[in-house]
Amino acid sequence: MANDLTKLDVARHQLGTAMDLFIRDRDPVAVQCLACGGAEMIEAVAQLQKVEMFSTHILRNMPELDIAKVRSRQRLYWNAFKHMTTRGGEVRDDTTTLAAFDDSSNDAALFVGWWDYQMVTKKLPLPVQVFQVWWYALNEEKLAPGADTGTMRKVFPEITKVGRAERKRRLRRAVEKYRHDNVLLSDPQTEDQPLCFPTHAFKSHS
Repeated sequence: MANDLTKLDVARHQLGTAMDLFIRDRDPVAVQCLACGGAEMIEAVAQLQKVEMFSTHILRNMPELDIAKVRSRQRLYWNAFKHMTTRGGEVRDDTTTLAAFDDSSNDAALFVGWWDYQMVTKKLPLPVQVFQVWWYALNEEKLAPGADTGTMRKVFPEITKVGRAERKRRLRRAVEKYRHDNVLLSDPQTEDQPLCFPTHAFKSHS
């Protein structure tokens, strides 16, 4: 990967580092920037490869949605973090947006980015698989009618009844619990790569 970096690799590095920080409850601003950057890149890769993106999936099921507004909302905080001025050159007033940001704003950004990554690669790192179960457990109302909720309720029982800190703690515990699960690790849909790559994985050009 390091010797021949591709756009897919760039998306994976951003999404992986974002997820690593998120699970360890570190820097939510950095998580947002990395998750949105990775999500934007993997969406472009999916589009180029003619793979169904999350946005396409949503539009197919909810054609009445204004996808431009959905994307604007999805990138609300990311845009506030990376832009000082408007397209017209005036200083942006993001005071209200910045004040409203918290770690929970990262949930959807990570979910969407990894959804597209899975559609492209047909694989997910094990911690991301646990995160998906966690996300669905917190958002059962978004599941299709008749969806199987047994696994998520077993892994994360009554998680909607606890606060954010406890929800994240349960996510970390579940990741540690399943990190060395041989059945999951041997599944062809499990990606055998670390979330966050070390510096020595990159070839030096000096």
